[in-house]
Amino acid sequence: MNKILIINTTFKKGGAARVARDLFENSKNDFEVFFAYGRGGKEADKRTFKFGNRLEMLIQIFLIRFLGLEGWGCYFATRKLIKFIKRKKFDLIHLHNLHGYYVNFFTLIRFIQKQKIPVVWTVHDEWPITWLPAHSLGCEHCQTGIGQCCNTYSYPRNYLPLFAGYMLKKKKEVFSGDWHPVIICPSQWLQTNIKNSFLGKFEVKVINNGIDIDSFWPAGDKNRLREKFGLPLNKKIIIYSASNLNDKSKGIDYLLGAARQLLDKDYLFLCIGKGKLENSANVRTMGYIYDKLQYAEILATADLFCFTSVAETFLLAAAEALACGVPVVGFDIPVVREIISKDVGELVESSDQKALAQAIANLLDNEGERSAKGERGRQLIVNNYSQQLFFEKYYNLYNELIK
Repeated sequence: MNKILIINTTFKKGGAARVARDLFENSKNDFEVFFAYGRGGKEADKRTFKFGNRLEMLIQIFLIRFLGLEGWGCYFATRKLIKFIKRKKFDLIHLHNLHGYYVNFFTLIRFIQKQKIPVVWTVHDEWPITWLPAHSLGCEHCQTGIGQCCNTYSYPRNYLPLFAGYMLKKKKEVFSGDWHPVIICPSQWLQTNIKNSFLGKFEVKVINNGIDIDSFWPAGDKNRLREKFGLPLNKKIIIYSASNLNDKSKGIDYLLGAARQLLDKDYLFLCIGKGKLENSANVRTMGYIYDKLQYAEILATADLFCFTSVAETFLLAAAEALACGVPVVGFDIPVVREIISKDVGELVESSDQKALAQAIANLLDNEGERSAKGERGRQLIVNNYSQQLFFEKYYNLYNELIK
């Protein structure tokens, strides 16, 4: 049986972890799949392997924030991971996020290059082609080192970009070295950016993230689900979801600004994710929800899903909402246009709180239009973004590379 190793920052938290975990938990019988991660609690499943440690993570955070040096500071964690790979003798390695303060990715990639192990690398953002930020927001300096930096994206956070030029040079040198990864992007927009970079020498494909259409399903009885979760029956519910509610790149301030403009309406903005928000008459938080089925049920209680991100590479949460028959309202950023159209939602100019509030009100006050968009959204996901298609494409790729 062929052995595959999936590597990601975490096992449970975040969109990349969810995508990686889907592949891990639904592997076919002809694959024995393992999952190695650097951060989070230890899992009971013997096929999981936590190799990171908190002290080295803190050291790497310091180096990144105050010097702009990324990758260093995880010597023992990286050595532990490499020993695990040697011991298990994997037939293929599937890389996901390599950022997140948990591994010396330069050492890891050099090791993989020497071993000549087939590699699939799913890139969930622009981090591999910038000196540090996960999203360039169109800043040429972040990808080339030319000119002045105009990027406002703050993850990974850095205060003194002393080694920006060095990090970009180092990434180009190691990432475009002597290996042949198949790079997978969840969207055409990201594929174009990767192809136009120093990684364009490799094979770059699009495999859209897959949605579990059997779990994310339109609610037959929304009131029953609302009662189950203690949600009001007499209000229109708008759901906002982010791994970290306090992550400014997810645009929580824009959402709260729109909510303030709609205080006179019988609306409830239900925010799902880690972090705390200021109390408000029409805003409630539910914390981070790890259980997929519970999360799907809560999504299905909504009348509308709202996103206010300034940067995304697929918008998984919005696609899950559409699978539940919930139309989507949010900002018109490039990648979103691949999924959200007038047929299934409404897009407004990025950062425009007033337009966002108006779009929310327009849809919530028009039940017929909202219902039609929800039905078309469900069909869109079923036809184009199901997990069945997602698994089929990845497993075919695995077989192709292992042969």
